Amino acid sequence: MRPAWMLPCLSLTLLAQDSIPLKAPIQKVRLHPDEAWVTRVGKARLPEAGTHKVVLEALPSGLRIEDLQVAAKGPAGLRLGDLALTSDVRVVTETPDWKRLEAEREALREKRDGLESQGEAAQQELIFLKGLQAAHDKELSARMTYGTPNATAILDFGKNLQTRMAELLTGERRRKRELEKLTREDQRIAAEMQKRANERRTAPSRVTVELTAPQAGEAEVELSYRTRSARWKPLYEARLAEDRSRLDLVLFASVTQTTGEGWAGVRLEISNARPSRSLAVPSFTRGETINWFKEPPPPPSPSLGFASAGRMKADKSLQNQMMAEAAAPPPPPAPRPAEEATASVIEEASGLAATFLVEGRKDVPSDGEPHRFKVQSRELAPQLTVFASPRLDPTGYLLARFPAPSGLPLFPGSPVLRFAGNQRLGEAPLVLPTAGQPFALGFGPYKSIRVAFQKIDRKQEEVGTFAKERQWTLRERIELVNDGPEALEVEVQDRILKSGSDQVKISLPGDFTPGWTEPLPGVRSWKLKLGAKERKQVELPLTIRAPKDGVISGLDFTPGEEL
Repeated sequence: MRPAWMLPCLSLTLLAQDSIPLKAPIQKVRLHPDEAWVTRVGKARLPEAGTHKVVLEALPSGLRIEDLQVAAKGPAGLRLGDLALTSDVRVVTETPDWKRLEAEREALREKRDGLESQGEAAQQELIFLKGLQAAHDKELSARMTYGTPNATAILDFGKNLQTRMAELLTGERRRKRELEKLTREDQRIAAEMQKRANERRTAPSRVTVELTAPQAGEAEVELSYRTRSARWKPLYEARLAEDRSRLDLVLFASVTQTTGEGWAGVRLEISNARPSRSLAVPSFTRGETINWFKEPPPPPSPSLGFASAGRMKADKSLQNQMMAEAAAPPPPPAPRPAEEATASVIEEASGLAATFLVEGRKDVPSDGEPHRFKVQSRELAPQLTVFASPRLDPTGYLLARFPAPSGLPLFPGSPVLRFAGNQRLGEAPLVLPTAGQPFALGFGPYKSIRVAFQKIDRKQEEVGTFAKERQWTLRERIELVNDGPEALEVEVQDRILKSGSDQVKISLPGDFTPGWTEPLPGVRSWKLKLGAKERKQVELPLTIRAPKDGVISGLDFTPGEEL
């Protein structure tokens, strides 16, 4: 006699013969800078205990088994089994959607043929009526010459002829409009067919999940898969209040996807992690070898010169970078700003990466166009100053400095759109400051400040009693004028010339404007208070001495050149 306790165990080993289809709409999407993870969630009814195969169809083509993540929950003891990934081979011309589009296109062609046939018939009738009208006019002229015609009959015939011709012309214009509509509709259908042909160029994927349950019940399956046809890019907006007391810095996510499936009403998660990066740790493969040569390399050719540390060419991109990295003592700590509940941090891996959940459910169609979503914003209390580097650009720029905003991801090189109130001023990439320095954003030229750089004098002479040396005396000046009605703080920066040779000596005469600091290597900075309608000057005299013989390099003029 068979023991009764074996029957339930045997039922657990029974395999379900039929697959269970699973409808799993997209619930959430986690976007990374170079890819996205799409998560679908669906429920399946397990009719009995045992192992069942749950099938998810019509997934994007080209999925790989390593691109899948599966989780399931349901009756107590539910276990995940094998996972299979196959391709659902389809022929474009045999799908119902394709046949529907073909039927619509054929109906449009038949309607077009009918309208064109009516138009051709109307044209033939118009030609006939015009000929009849010409004959009628000729007959009427002859009758009027040789006798008195019947006026009533002639008028009725001419009126009927004109009415019919007007009807034909009106119908022709109406047919032209109908043909234009049919053309647009035909173009729409052709574009949709082309899109579907592109989507079905490779077979869509099918995922089969094995679930083993000790009893019948409902199971919830969550499938996540990776796609490289979706990504996001950071975009910032910096809005300076009209009273200049507040600066709003907002991070937006510009999302683009061409996966072939629309995301409707999904939760968007924005992450700054890059899961596709290589995790290989760099290591030395072998040690370096020290070589010895019998004959030493030739010595460098003797030359005398000085280097201009921090010297910069006057191009606009460098001016923007210089403005963004302009050094200043950090402003006093501002009160804790109010945080707008735009996106909450849902995950942070010990400073390695952060993931933000965008508030609400969003729609992102598969159109390849960028769609912008607000991620985080911070309200800052900036320290405003007017910044000028006259040797590079004779313009004073309004500069806002602020400490690093807490909790707001910063992506160097990302565009920052600048606004003053509701007026857009322009954009520039985000530049991270050096350690210990505040962030700086430029908000364009400040019109009430006039800045000028002037070369006053340059003199070259020979000095020295026994060893003759060449000496250059340069006199330059920076002039600042405040045309506005309020006092301003202006920060002026200029280069620092430093000698690259012990034989070249650079000195500053006594009338060189004092009170400067060196916030950056090779950069000299003054902070000046300019009252309303006030004018100030920064004197820049300089003396350079070098041996009489030798080549001088690094000057911004040729020795002996006239000013």
